[in-house]
Amino acid sequence: MGLSRKLSLSCAVVLTFGLASVSHAEVIFSDNFDVQPEWTSTMFSTVNMQKRLSGAVLPDEWDLIYQGTKWSPETGYNDNHASLELLDANVDKARGQSGKSAVMWRESYSRGWKNWASDSQLWKHLEGGYEELYVEFYIRFSPNWWQRDLNNTGSWTSKILRVGSWDGVGDEVNGAAGALGPIAFWDYKQDKYGARNVIAFRGGPWGENYRFNNEYRGGGSLNYTKDTIGQDEGGLNPEHTNILTGAPLAEGPTAWHGEVFGPTEHWTKMAFYVKMNSAPGTTDGVYRQWIGDERIVNLENVPWVMENSENKMVKWNYFAIGGNDYLQPYPNEQQFEDWYAIDDLVVRSSMPGEEQVIGAPNPPIDVEIR
Repeated sequence: MGLSRKLSLSCAVVLTFGLASVSHAEVIFSDNFDVQPEWTSTMFSTVNMQKRLSGAVLPDEWDLIYQGTKWSPETGYNDNHASLELLDANVDKARGQSGKSAVMWRESYSRGWKNWASDSQLWKHLEGGYEELYVEFYIRFSPNWWQRDLNNTGSWTSKILRVGSWDGVGDEVNGAAGALGPIAFWDYKQDKYGARNVIAFRGGPWGENYRFNNEYRGGGSLNYTKDTIGQDEGGLNPEHTNILTGAPLAEGPTAWHGEVFGPTEHWTKMAFYVKMNSAPGTTDGVYRQWIGDERIVNLENVPWVMENSENKMVKWNYFAIGGNDYLQPYPNEQQFEDWYAIDDLVVRSSMPGEEQVIGAPNPPIDVEIR
C-alpha cells in the first residue's frame, strides 16, 4: 500500500467533560520553485556563505545558501554552471516540463585529497521549531549522471537532505562548530554494492553529544532491496518496484541506479519523517523514509537528544536541500558536471493524513447533574 493510503488514520475524539483539540498535519513550508526569481548560487555573489539577514540576494522565503562552485559564468567559465540554478532556461529540468526546479550541479574536482567539492546547501529556518517534521520532494537525475553507467562504482557521494536543530546563534552549516544537533542526513551513493540509501545521524542538544558519545550508531549505508524487508507498516515488506522491470525490489538482489531511480525522464518521490525522543537519553525517537510512497526505513529507537548538562530538549527547526558533493572520477581539466533536480517540495508538522490529539480542556467546575 502507498503512503497516502496507509497514513489515513481515523479521528479519535476524547470526551472528558469536553472535546480534545485535534490538529491535522499542517503544511509549514512548500516550494515548487515556479515563481522564484531568476537566480543561481553565483549570480549575485561568489562567496560561500550567503545570508538573507546579511543582505544577500536569495530565493524567496529561503534564509541562506552555502555554495561551492569552481566553474560557472561568474567565475570565468561561461559554458559551465553554478552549483544551484533556479532558471526559466531549465524548464526541461522541471517536473511537468513547466516552471522551474532546483537544479544542483555536481563538479568533478579534486584538490589532491578526498575533498568534498561542489556545494549547494539551500537552507530554511523554521521559526519556533517542531517536535516532528515530514519532508517530501521529487528528484530526477541527469542523462549523464555518473552513476548511470553500471561500470561506474566509485564511492562518490552527494548529500541531498538535512533536517536538524540549530541554536539560533552559531554556524548554520558546520555541525562540528557546535551550533547544530541533532541532524538527520540523506545521502546519495552508488558503489560496487549497487545504489545505496545512505542515512547519517548526529546527536544533540547543540554543543553536546554530536557523535552520540559513541553510544549510538545512527544510520548507515543501506541498500534498496533486502534492507527494506519488514520496514513497511505492520512489519510487512514495501511494494516498491524495480523501475525498469516492475519486479519487487525487496525480493531482489543488488539494485543499481536506473533500477531504483529510473531513466532520466523519471521523477522519484522521496519522503522523510523525524520525531524527537520524549526526554533526554530516551531511545524512542523516530526516523522514517519512503520512496514512491512505500516506507523503506522505520527506526523507532533514536536518542536524538541524549542526556546533557542542562537536561534540555530541543526541536527540529531547519532543513536544507542540496550538496556538498564528493565527486572526483575525472581530472579537473575535463570540467565534468552532472546534475539532479528537486521539485514540488513540501514540509509538514507531522505525517500527511495524521491527526494529533492536542489535549482535552480541564473538566468544568460546579457541574450539577439534574
